[in-house]
Amino acid sequence: MNRRAIVFLAWGEKYIGEIRECIDESILPDVPIFLITDRDTDVSELDGHVQIRRTDFQLTGRRGNGRKAEIWENLPDEFDTFLYLDVDTRVLGDVSLGFDKAEQWGIAISQAAHYSLEDFRDYRDVMVVEGIEPRGQIVYGAGVYFFSRSPQTAAVFSSYRRLVAQYSCTPEPRWGDQPHLTLAMELNDFNPYTLSTGFNHRAFGEWISGQIRIWHSYKPVPENVNELDPVFPRCYANSTRRIISARKLQSAYKGEEDGD
Repeated sequence: MNRRAIVFLAWGEKYIGEIRECIDESILPDVPIFLITDRDTDVSELDGHVQIRRTDFQLTGRRGNGRKAEIWENLPDEFDTFLYLDVDTRVLGDVSLGFDKAEQWGIAISQAAHYSLEDFRDYRDVMVVEGIEPRGQIVYGAGVYFFSRSPQTAAVFSSYRRLVAQYSCTPEPRWGDQPHLTLAMELNDFNPYTLSTGFNHRAFGEWISGQIRIWHSYKPVPENVNELDPVFPRCYANSTRRIISARKLQSAYKGEEDGD
């Protein structure tokens, strides 16, 4: 039995349509696809491509994102390793490394574009309350990650749910779910496998080296996004590409040397 699966978590007509677009426009691995949703959302647009798991969500949070922390208790029992995808993603290539590393380490996940945990909307306040000294810890991107079942991962997701409920299900929450997943790993001394940002590229203007395997943006995927010389780093903002030439790289390095 193939014990790997893809999981979406969404509700409402708009987001169900976006899941369909993600599936239609992605090169997905040949594994079952599941949607965790509420009791009322019409999922007929998915036309049987996705197996539906309905639940009574308990959490709210910013734009309802707190519900993402309820993923663990709603997973299908017959599978062991999962790829969670936000609805605004496109899988562009082989992502088997993520599954493999999740099975080895428990979680495989990319650094977020906004990568300072303590500076993520002043998340240092939560870190201090939770007994974690802010010392430059990174934020992992909670919109794309691979994970597998184990007691250690179960503990992480239990802490994730608790943090979201405590800090993001308030009348005026300051944070969504993302920093809480990272802090949950910190609290459990859990060391994930860190994937390159090519597995969760946000197109915020951050540099990319090599292939983009998962595009994570509402902006359209640029044409020929991976048909470039991998030697030169490039970036995308609003689907517009910028490439650093060898000459510019050499000039930058020379400038650093001159300044030493």
